Amino acid sequence: MSRVLIVGSAGTHSAEGRANVSRLINAVRREAHGLDVADGYVDQQSPALAEVVRTTAGPRAIVPLLLTRDPLPLRAMVAAARLDPSVSVTAPIGPDWVLAEIGVQRLMEAGARPEDTIVLAADAVTDEAALEDVSKAARLLSAVWGGRVHVGTLGGLDADLGDAIDVARAYGKRVVVSSYVLTSGSAHDQMQLSGADVVTSPLVPPGAPDQRLVGLVLARARSRSGWITADDGEHRAAHG
Repeated sequence: MSRVLIVGSAGTHSAEGRANVSRLINAVRREAHGLDVADGYVDQQSPALAEVVRTTAGPRAIVPLLLTRDPLPLRAMVAAARLDPSVSVTAPIGPDWVLAEIGVQRLMEAGARPEDTIVLAADAVTDEAALEDVSKAARLLSAVWGGRVHVGTLGGLDADLGDAIDVARAYGKRVVVSSYVLTSGSAHDQMQLSGADVVTSPLVPPGAPDQRLVGLVLARARSRSGWITADDGEHRAAHG
């Protein structure tokens, strides 16, 4: 019986975002030698993740297509895994060096210059574990970019993106927002309206998915390092 990789996504209302994620999952499917690949969604799209678990069999790994340990979708993914003891949840795809490398590529594509002030922008953060992940993502981006990276979020525990951009302007340089979002949607729309001089494309823009990201998803599925058990996942989601 083949092992099954279930790509778990939070889901989005954005038609462009849906298309971009679909292309990524199809690219993973093409490269997933020895693995059957299915996709399931927590909200806003179908099939529902729990339904995918119910209609598949054998050893299955849910890979969260999440950039942080976001408690709401992670809790839903762990709950889906609880439906069958053969299902495990891996660590989310982010933060990771691969995403930092792609983030720097997006900066270069947007015309960012070494003298610019860079602000990594993430969606709202309401959980300490997710906040740690955003901070780590900024450190990784800084290491690859070779310069300081500030952090701003769309709400929650960290500095508000608008406030972070205001502080960044004190350096007297252009402010460039590095969009730490997977694809198009309301979060990226808000970043584009943040008042920055330049806003990068999401990590998964239109077009062919970056093969490094495809490899990252597959690496999560094939490595048990950092996997989340059902009990641990419930604890993180409730107390993270």
